Amino acid sequence: MRDLRPRTDECYRNAVNTYLLLRLGSRRLDAITPDDLASLVRDMRAKGFSESTIAIAVGATNRIYRYATRRLGWPGTNPVSVMLTSERPKPSQSKRRRIFEGAELEQTIAAAQEPWRTLFTLAALTGARVSELLALTWADLRPDDVDDAEIEFAWQVDRRGERGPTKTDGSARTVPIPRELAVVLVRHKVASPFNQPDDYVFATRTGGPLRQRNVGRALRTAQRDAVTDDGSPTFPILHRKGERGEPVPVAHGDLPSMHSFRHTVASRALLAGESVDEIAFLLGHRDANVTRAVYVRELADARRRSMRRSRMIDEFGELFRQ
Repeated sequence: MRDLRPRTDECYRNAVNTYLLLRLGSRRLDAITPDDLASLVRDMRAKGFSESTIAIAVGATNRIYRYATRRLGWPGTNPVSVMLTSERPKPSQSKRRRIFEGAELEQTIAAAQEPWRTLFTLAALTGARVSELLALTWADLRPDDVDDAEIEFAWQVDRRGERGPTKTDGSARTVPIPRELAVVLVRHKVASPFNQPDDYVFATRTGGPLRQRNVGRALRTAQRDAVTDDGSPTFPILHRKGERGEPVPVAHGDLPSMHSFRHTVASRALLAGESVDEIAFLLGHRDANVTRAVYVRELADARRRSMRRSRMIDEFGELFRQ
């Protein structure tokens, strides 16, 4: 799959090796039916797989058939193309994304050590993808005039540490940043041994880009150390112990991830009245329709909850003044 981006290629290969070969590997292409794929979707759903994971498995299947038709001259029908809407995975119904709530974001950043604190601060204010943040070089930043500072996001670093263009043409953008963030970045530059134009802003000891896995570990450490104003853990789930005193595993999605910085930026901006078009530009989406597709449900829910609370106080406020 040479025309796929590395992360997409990795996801498709994992789907093939983990789900498709086990289920359909002994079957000929012309022996696999839409009913077989519908059954696969139902079984994966019953086993607790997310709709997004199921969609990747179906997408990989679709890709295999398209390749067979386009490159190998296979004349058959792609069973994915004739699956009914009711049979397909529904990523829009996936579990709501975990964002930072209340003061969780600020408390997490306060607990982080450098360079992670600067990295998390940048993620919190720009909503950039972690791959874009790790690809930044000092040439991409213009923080010296702190009152007119901006950042150009035009590159990303994949999970193998290779730098390449951003996800899509629409992802490339130049984002203005506030004076306070520019001061933080100038301070980080002065403290870094790698501060030449071509050096990475967030570099390893040898000057290479930081890896996403290490960033994830640093975030978890900061979350474990984060505390509220009264000294209680910000994320009590990280401090739970089992019967023998062992840490209790945390389920995927129960804690904010690096991608949660991005979702939190979008959520706060929309709830503050920013237009979808402006947020689409900030996040580097191809167009505003992508932003709506990703965030419309959770943000509509958030607005609805906020409006409902306001109406309840307007209608029944006297109950609390007795």
